[in-house]
Amino acid sequence: MIAGLLLAATALGAADSAAPPLREAVVTASVENLYSAPDEAKDVVSQATLGEVVQVLESAASFARVRTPDRYSGWIPLRAIAEYRDGSEPRYARAGKAVEVTSLVANIYREPSVTSARPTALAPLAARLELQDAAAPSGWVAVRLPTGEAGYIQEGDVKAVDPAAPRARGSGDEVVATARRYLGTPYLWGGMTAHGIDCSGLVSRSYHANGVELLRDADLQFADPNADPVAREALLPGDLVFFGRDAKSISHVGLYVGGERFISATTHQVPSVHEDRLDDPYWSAIYQGARRPR
Repeated sequence: MIAGLLLAATALGAADSAAPPLREAVVTASVENLYSAPDEAKDVVSQATLGEVVQVLESAASFARVRTPDRYSGWIPLRAIAEYRDGSEPRYARAGKAVEVTSLVANIYREPSVTSARPTALAPLAARLELQDAAAPSGWVAVRLPTGEAGYIQEGDVKAVDPAAPRARGSGDEVVATARRYLGTPYLWGGMTAHGIDCSGLVSRSYHANGVELLRDADLQFADPNADPVAREALLPGDLVFFGRDAKSISHVGLYVGGERFISATTHQVPSVHEDRLDDPYWSAIYQGARRPR
């Protein structure tokens, strides 16, 4: 009898400690803010973009707290996501045929025409979209949006990809070339697209498009064990350069491009993505080191 009670207690304890089923959702908005609390009046901490599959951590009123693929969490309005019913439901653009956006921003239309109606959605660089099994006129690709709706995108905005295959790892020069495509983009705290981007967003999106997932914030990128310290005299294009009051207060990150120059999204002088010199007195006074993602 005692043994039976012990077995029952053990089974109950195992059930109580079992992890809850994983909840996931797909982002249906072109771009949506993540907030520090379930309130659009609160501060923005990051953004989620069209087609991303996110983990749902909890729900509150008209918001869900989600974790994005770069392992960052924040509160997103429920109107911007569609939650999957269970683990067996196919995740968006994870199988079958897909395309990846190669333009900084691509317009998606309800018809294969740029003049008949306004775009129904926008897709940022490196977003993956499912292909429809439908014919499209020359110069167009038929896609299925995360909402299930049909759409059309111009061939020049995308490339065909295997959604089950990881992105190819780009070189440091290729990461820099990607970052330079954002030159002139306005600075936006928490921004992750060409409509507005912040310093760590620029770095993470440039690496993401080249097959490497970085952590979201500058201080996290600086402390990331998967990034190796680099001496200033050994810097190579694509290395991350960090700034702050001290090594425990990292507040800014950029990408080294060579020749003592780096590119970053900054509010210094002109609030935009632009290049600066490491030996500029403003930057050299707060330079705290560099990292090279593995």
